[in-house]
Amino acid sequence: MNNTQKRASMSAADLFVLLDREFRRRQPRECAQCYVQLPFRVDVPVNGNANWEVVITRCPVACESVLQELVAEFQERYELVTR
Repeated sequence: MNNTQKRASMSAADLFVLLDREFRRRQPRECAQCYVQLPFRVDVPVNGNANWEVVITRCPVACESVLQELVAEFQERYELVTR
C-alpha cells in the first residue's frame, strides 16, 4: 500500500461479515468445521501494518492457508474502528 491510499474504516462486526462471507466462498468443500472469528484490535506497529487480527486455527484440509491469505488481503483494505 502506498502513502496515498488509505484503509477504509470498519467496525469489527461489519468486517466479520465480509470476512465470513468471503471465507465461505473460498473454503475447501471438504471442511465444514472451520469458521472465521471476530476480528480484534491490536496496537498499530510503526511500519503501518493493519490494526487488527483474527485468530486462525490449524486445519488438516487447508482452511488455515485460505484464511491467512484472506486476512492479509483484507488487512490491506480495512482498518478496525470502535463505534
